[in-house]
Amino acid sequence: QDANVTGPALNCAPALSPDGQTLYVVVNIAVGNSAPQSGYLLALDSTTLAFKARQPLFTPQGQVARVSDSASSSPTVGPDGDVYFGVLDFAAGGHNNRGWLLHFDAALATLKTPGSFGWDDTPSIVPSTAVPSYTGASTYLLLTKYNNYYLAGSGDGLNRMAVLDPNATQLDSYGGAASVMKEIITIVGPTVDPGTLGGRREWCVNTAVVDPVTRAAYINSEDGRTYKWDFATNTLSQSVVMNSGLGQAYTATAMGPDGVVYAVNNAQIHAIGA
Repeated sequence: QDANVTGPALNCAPALSPDGQTLYVVVNIAVGNSAPQSGYLLALDSTTLAFKARQPLFTPQGQVARVSDSASSSPTVGPDGDVYFGVLDFAAGGHNNRGWLLHFDAALATLKTPGSFGWDDTPSIVPSTAVPSYTGASTYLLLTKYNNYYLAGSGDGLNRMAVLDPNATQLDSYGGAASVMKEIITIVGPTVDPGTLGGRREWCVNTAVVDPVTRAAYINSEDGRTYKWDFATNTLSQSVVMNSGLGQAYTATAMGPDGVVYAVNNAQIHAIGA
């Protein structure tokens, strides 16, 4: 037991290890008398929920990370058992409010290279074979939101999606960390945001479906459309209008076994066929 634990992180789903033996959950902990909360990433026995491991959450700079109850970030477990979870800086505007995608081994004992975005996003697994231009050694990649929020720190409003290599590194383009996961392909949002100087409407997914067959992801935008991001051409090759758009919708996409894409926007679920 830990007296600092205030409860489970809200809007945060648990994740199961590939062998089904370990359940990963996030709990909030109080940080002094301040309102924002941090947290622990816990590994539990999936059958008994007995404690196996605990990892306090820190930013790559070694500062206490913020786990926001306004986010829907949940752990993602890779095919190799590595665990990923998105957090924020405690300081307002830190890292352009992008947060960090923390990266651990299955035992939560080793901190690995972080991703340069973590705010309100649960990364999706991309088989490396789904990205024809990829020539690295990783068997899977990560799809993540990659917004650069307008006027948040140095944020220019050029909001993107990104496919990252969890095992390769590059210098962080947004400051704050010496190295982060390498960007394999990125794509900027297609719709101009009139409230900015050349910025684009945000990608408003909290997780996105990846289809290895079509080598594409299906992603919601704040402009009210669902887009097909073709990994082979790195283009937004198709789109479907759901509505006129809603700021900060932050909803998921999913795909049925028949290839129909399901997308939520403005509290409505849409079934999008071939």
